[in-house]
Amino acid sequence: MAAREFRRAGVPVTFFAGSSAGEAQGLDGIDVIGLGGHDLLESRPLSAMRNGIYNARACEALRRWIARHDTPQTVYHLHNWSQILSPAIFEPLRAVDDRTVVTCHDFFNVCPNGGFVRFRDSEPCALQPLSLACLASQCDRRSGRHKYWRAVRQLQLQRSARFAESRATFTFLHERMVRRFVEAGFAAADLRVIANPVEPWSRRRIAAEHNDLLLFVGRIGRDKGADIAALAAKAADLPIALIGTGELSQEICQGFPNARVLGWRDRQGILAEASRARVLVVPSRVTEPFGLVILEAAMSGLPVLVSNRAYLSIEAEREGFGMSFDPGDVGALTGLLKDLAIDDTSVGRMSCNGFARAAALANSPVSWAGEFLKLFEEKLGKARHRSRRMEQMAEA
Repeated sequence: MAAREFRRAGVPVTFFAGSSAGEAQGLDGIDVIGLGGHDLLESRPLSAMRNGIYNARACEALRRWIARHDTPQTVYHLHNWSQILSPAIFEPLRAVDDRTVVTCHDFFNVCPNGGFVRFRDSEPCALQPLSLACLASQCDRRSGRHKYWRAVRQLQLQRSARFAESRATFTFLHERMVRRFVEAGFAAADLRVIANPVEPWSRRRIAAEHNDLLLFVGRIGRDKGADIAALAAKAADLPIALIGTGELSQEICQGFPNARVLGWRDRQGILAEASRARVLVVPSRVTEPFGLVILEAAMSGLPVLVSNRAYLSIEAEREGFGMSFDPGDVGALTGLLKDLAIDDTSVGRMSCNGFARAAALANSPVSWAGEFLKLFEEKLGKARHRSRRMEQMAEA
């Protein structure tokens, strides 16, 4: 989406992708460079192990592109590197880091498993990354050996990126995300918050107070709390629709007669269920740095019940379009569901509040691109000023 929005604003764009160029279909007017790589889980084990730590091919490809095409007006915007590009991608960017912006969608730039989470029990992790306690903890989703591989990759990231010396700007989805990075020792100097772009499922307010369905949208897994949603709905004797796929899909289908697991749906399919829903339940056990569905629902007029481990839980309560709960207390969620099932006034009030206020917590696609373009101009201006100073010093 970033490339398309920048191009619509009249900015020339080159899209550098670790995967194939074919995956960038629809990017009209954009130069696409696809390396033909594969996500780590789709690669051969030894190749994934090596390239995940240091993808020399991606590093060299970007280095060559910079050598051939870089200009004083070129800005570099890095998104995800963890699947294909690897920490090596930071090395060629060091030469142009005064014109580089890195968007942190997750925690991989500071945490080995990318989520500050113990995936074995789906609980948040408060350990200092790469401390002895961190290295000894078996937090990986797959195995202990994989955790050690992640630790080695994190060390390589620190060597390749040199965050403490970097002139790059790092953007984050939420102010609490910035604080978590800093608490974990992230040493880069220029940290900004640019909220994600969000579009509502419905442009008309969903009259949630007239509905009775509970809705869950996301991965049907323990980390996202799909089982919590199903358990609470069953205890409250309420119907629930779960949109998504995951390892708990079959278990929920078989053990919860009040639940329908629908698989993934497009936006129209989500709206078909949301228009019949009373509340959206977001019971994540793990940290949610933004939680797109929270605002997609609230902006549509659908009240949200949000885990207190989601950063937006504070805003949901403050702006009056939701309530928060501890995902470790299924009884608390059940109580909220039972109360709201018979309280049309509160549901209607939260619905109206979300429809009127939630959009202020996010960007539209256009305003999101605009914030980045303004940041790019700022980076270019500082780079020009630095270049002039260096020229003056050389003349002196």
